[in-house]
Amino acid sequence: MQGTNIELLEHSPVPQAILKLSIPTVLSNIVSLLYNLTDTYFIGMLNDPVQLGAISLAFPVFMLIQAVGNVFGNGAPSYISRCLGAKRYDEVKRTSAVSVYVSSAATIVIGIAIFAFMNLILHLLGTSEANIGPTRAYLQVIVAFAVVIILQVILSSMLRAVGKVKEAVIGIIIGTVLNIVLDPVFILVFHQGVAGAAIATVIGNFVGVVYYIIVYIKGEIPLSIQPKDCRPSVRIFSEVLKIGLPNSVSVIIMSCSNIILNNLASDFGDHVVSAYGVSGKLIQMVFMIVVGYVTGYMPFAGYNYGAGNFRRMLLALKFTILSGTGVCLALLVPFVWLSPNFVGAFTTDAQIIDVGVRFLRAQAWAVPIMAVQTTMMVTFQATGQAIQAMTVNMGRQLLYNIPFLFLFSRLWGLNGLLYAQMAADYCTVITAVLIGIPLLRSLHQKSKQQTDNT
Repeated sequence: MQGTNIELLEHSPVPQAILKLSIPTVLSNIVSLLYNLTDTYFIGMLNDPVQLGAISLAFPVFMLIQAVGNVFGNGAPSYISRCLGAKRYDEVKRTSAVSVYVSSAATIVIGIAIFAFMNLILHLLGTSEANIGPTRAYLQVIVAFAVVIILQVILSSMLRAVGKVKEAVIGIIIGTVLNIVLDPVFILVFHQGVAGAAIATVIGNFVGVVYYIIVYIKGEIPLSIQPKDCRPSVRIFSEVLKIGLPNSVSVIIMSCSNIILNNLASDFGDHVVSAYGVSGKLIQMVFMIVVGYVTGYMPFAGYNYGAGNFRRMLLALKFTILSGTGVCLALLVPFVWLSPNFVGAFTTDAQIIDVGVRFLRAQAWAVPIMAVQTTMMVTFQATGQAIQAMTVNMGRQLLYNIPFLFLFSRLWGLNGLLYAQMAADYCTVITAVLIGIPLLRSLHQKSKQQTDNT
């Protein structure tokens, strides 16, 4: 069909197809994360630990907003890929249009609620008298223009679902480069501090969304943002929500986990909150690189599962786990050997550097298993396995990390906080593999039947 990479999804060698789909997504995630690092870098140049900590304190609300986008940003691509494989092109148009308009409306409602309860939210985030002002300033800008942030997530993810990875990456690069250029202008020249970082982020996202709208309006893709195609149905909501909602809830739970961590960390001093805010950037960067790599596998898996080509999907699953683990092993370098340089690039405070390095080296133990965890999660999403996807998505934080934060901090103090997420990641991988065994067996049996028939 016009506007899709059907040849790549159906006939290209599996390693070549996965790499072509994954590498641009990895690059886009790296570029996207660069502007987060840029925010932290230029805020760090102010030599103000309070403003540096404000970004970390505001991050859970930012994640809550993204959770809305994740409902459709993860649920819609999974369903769209399967519909493409089944040649149900009208359903693709309807799903994409419904996702855009419903998510925009939901974001506006949530934004109004956040403004109405801003003081309560700031208190729950663990802000102090010193950092409540900068945290409020950052959130007011982000929440006011949350729709732009959500649309960039959804529009790009649906492009990847139909194999239009290049267009998805270009939009992210445009927004990120503009954000990086504007950061020092608003933060240092206009003296806006953390609010300046938020303004630069919003402007970058807005320009990226404008590019995506142009791509959609051209009509050279099977997706649609036309109001006439926004025709909701029980089937669309069912298929999108059963994958997207658990993912969204997991982001909300992750946001709660960050709030809990910030509150527990504040007992050890504001420098611990700032240290996690800085070190968390590198943890997020590595995780997003792995997620980006595995996300490239999702449209391939969804398309071939929908088309009934189980042998090709199983080959892709094996290749993604093995090659993704190789990527993870390479990513150990910045955690183990470069962590002092990384944290030191954002602050000169010796206490922040010391705690930040300890955070990174504790999490390093979990890096080698990230690809297995993420690949299993994406496989559940791509095949419409809602319960399994929900278990992995929500289990990482709800079943393991949050209980471990309380238990480990009580048993081992600050060291317990350092190692809670690492322990949670290992438990999540074990869970994902165990609940994935029936699916893996089914794919193997169907793949063997296809091989015998040919």
